[in-house]
Amino acid sequence: MIDDRELTSDLGSDILELIHESIFLRDLEGRILYWNKASEELYGWSSAEACGQIAHDLLTSQPAASILEFESQVRSSGRWDGELQRINAAGEHVLIEARWSLRLDAQGNTIGIVETGRDITARRATELTLVESEYRYRNLFQAMAASFWELDFTQVGAMVKRLFASGVKDLGKHFNDHPELVREMMRATRVLDINEQTVALFGRGDKQEMLTSVEPFWPEASTQVFAQSILAAVSRKLSYVKETTLRTIDGREFDALFTASFPPENMQKGILMVGVIDLSARNQAFAALEQSEFRYRNLFEVMAVSFWQLDSSGLNQLFAELRQQGVSYLSTYIDEHPEFVEKAMSASVVIDVNQRTLTLYGAKDRAEMLGPVTRFWIPGQYDAFRRSIEAAYRGESGYLTETKTRALDGREIDVLFFVTAPPQMRAKGMVLVGNIDIGELVTSRMALDSMQADLMHAARVSMLGELTASIAHEVNQPLAAIATNGEAGLRWLNRPEPEIGEVHDLTVRMVADARRASDIIARIRTMASHQAPQRVTLPLNNVVKEAVQFLRHELQAQNVELCLALTPNLPRIRADRTLLQQVIVNLAVNAMQAMAHAQTASPKLTISTTSLDASSIELLVEDNGPGIASDNLDRLFDSFFTTKKTGMGMGLPICRTVVQSLGGSIYAGNNALGPGARFSVSLPTVS
Repeated sequence: MIDDRELTSDLGSDILELIHESIFLRDLEGRILYWNKASEELYGWSSAEACGQIAHDLLTSQPAASILEFESQVRSSGRWDGELQRINAAGEHVLIEARWSLRLDAQGNTIGIVETGRDITARRATELTLVESEYRYRNLFQAMAASFWELDFTQVGAMVKRLFASGVKDLGKHFNDHPELVREMMRATRVLDINEQTVALFGRGDKQEMLTSVEPFWPEASTQVFAQSILAAVSRKLSYVKETTLRTIDGREFDALFTASFPPENMQKGILMVGVIDLSARNQAFAALEQSEFRYRNLFEVMAVSFWQLDSSGLNQLFAELRQQGVSYLSTYIDEHPEFVEKAMSASVVIDVNQRTLTLYGAKDRAEMLGPVTRFWIPGQYDAFRRSIEAAYRGESGYLTETKTRALDGREIDVLFFVTAPPQMRAKGMVLVGNIDIGELVTSRMALDSMQADLMHAARVSMLGELTASIAHEVNQPLAAIATNGEAGLRWLNRPEPEIGEVHDLTVRMVADARRASDIIARIRTMASHQAPQRVTLPLNNVVKEAVQFLRHELQAQNVELCLALTPNLPRIRADRTLLQQVIVNLAVNAMQAMAHAQTASPKLTISTTSLDASSIELLVEDNGPGIASDNLDRLFDSFFTTKKTGMGMGLPICRTVVQSLGGSIYAGNNALGPGARFSVSLPTVS
């Protein structure tokens, strides 16, 4: 029998006590014979308590089923390395990186096993945290419905340095004067990597054919936007954002929000991160982004878009409760229980935001932004949030709309609000929200709407000027009738025996004529007034009949035959009555002027309405005049294009603007079966 002292005598126990790794010796039966100071600190048992104990029983080594296999391996090969799960004296689980080695006697016989080990519990927890963090950001950006590009900007940087070295002071002016240089810089900017959404948006399914330069994706008209992004980078700005036009590899142009980020650490490497959001097709597919955690976090932090990460686990619980109650349609439930919207807001908790969010919402640090989203929504204006949770309840991966949100200081911010939460993210209680500041865009849009309204009003007033004779005739008719009936009434009253019955009848006629004159003046005042458009549900045929009232005398004066072919019982439309009348009168006046100029023998104007399909109706204005010259067909709706000597060229462009604002379309052509022009207006109906 081997003496324990023989096993431990040559271990150099004094030295082993100084080593920071756990070292203990056990015999072939597993009994612990030696236990150093580091083992006491790691496992919590003193040497006296541990020695003599069976090691695997004392330490509860796991996996238990594999211990015999590990023992066999060390005895056959002389060593074993691996990880063991154990329990210390305090009952805590620890993960040990262990190394077993055989102890041999002078004759080479196995007499025991030495184990060295160290605690890797904290290290493994850190590794798992990093993996989870990477998974978190990978999922976030894989789910983003946005195009991301990683570009090599190195050559462009060198080109800019050479420009400064050659004496160029004003880089922006130099780019304006030399657009070909900007195109050369585009060709020098190489695409290193793109995500699948980029391939879907710009390409034809082949990622490799897009890993060239960026020049094919920039139309000539957008050259200066690229130049401005270079100026932003040179000026050491952190980001640049601009709405512009980009181009697919097949040459199709589309409106896009172009964003570029310039973090210093990337710029030193000549790396540029670019994001593109398609503004013309806002139902983009959500694609995966195969990039590292650093790249995703860099994008999250530096992108010029406000990003929010929400914990939606509370909202998930509310949804689960509703489904248990049998609620199929959240919209119907909210109609009956409107308080649910604020309840859902309280259950949607902000857990992270990027730097752009802090700037946009006036926060000093992230802590100010964390918590329920309720305070960022304007009371009474919850429609966008409501629609987003309804989409989530239906299982949709995203939602996008324009809305207003509220900053910490109470400011109202116009944003493009989008939510991204594919099923796998929402199941983990993760939702990504983006807010793009569109305040300037909304202001510009309002200014444009105001200018268009002013222009339409000026056009109506001008059109009324052209119809002065008709208007005067329309007003004079009831006024003349009033005067005639008044004179007759006086004569009846001046008789020795006044005829009260006759006077009564004449008075009734005078009142009717006065009302007719009032109606005419009201129509003219409405057409001449300058007020905001008011869309109401109305029948198209009534609008046509009202518009024709303005033209009746003009038609008679020019001997134009009017034919109304109005299909009865058409579905109603939603439109501004005055603007739609303006379109009809404008088209009719153009037709009459064209026929008069061509001295058409028997001028005829036909206005007809008909149903196109279940969701749209058509208005046709046709004449039998000279028609439209083929060279003018493509230019007819261009602003300031006119074939009249005294025309402004704004009538038809205004007609197109009005029709398109109603969701319709207008086309011009020539009659297929005879002479004359033909204008077709299609309008959506109200369901």
